[in-house]
Amino acid sequence: MNSYIIHRFLNLLIVIILISQVGIIYFNSKVSFEEIQKKNISVENFSSFALSKYGITSFGSEKLNRLDEYNIFLEGSSYLENNVYKIYGKDISINTKSEVSSSDMPVEVINSMGTMNANGFRNIGVEGKIYFLGESKFTFHE
Repeated sequence: MNSYIIHRFLNLLIVIILISQVGIIYFNSKVSFEEIQKKNISVENFSSFALSKYGITSFGSEKLNRLDEYNIFLEGSSYLENNVYKIYGKDISINTKSEVSSSDMPVEVINSMGTMNANGFRNIGVEGKIYFLGESKFTFHE
């Protein structure tokens, strides 16, 4: 009788220990959604597309850096293309919420009329305007 009680007690103790181990593993391995949102994400040789005022805009770069929920930085040689214009440059930043893209590096913008070379740009998508920085040169298509 005494060994039966000891055997039952040990079995109960083992079950309690196993359940507590499962609980510890479960609660320690949970990653909160907030922590995932705060992480920066980088991808090399990246290309994708997004829906914008001008239809589908494709974009890509040597390295994409997600800075936060709304800001993306296209590091190195980068591009933005849609059915209205093509922008080729370096180090382009994009705010997806306000639909603003910009760069302080030399850029080439091609549209149906010609090619604009400038020292940088600021594209405000909701206004449909591209502002050029510094010295700019426009060449008409022949």
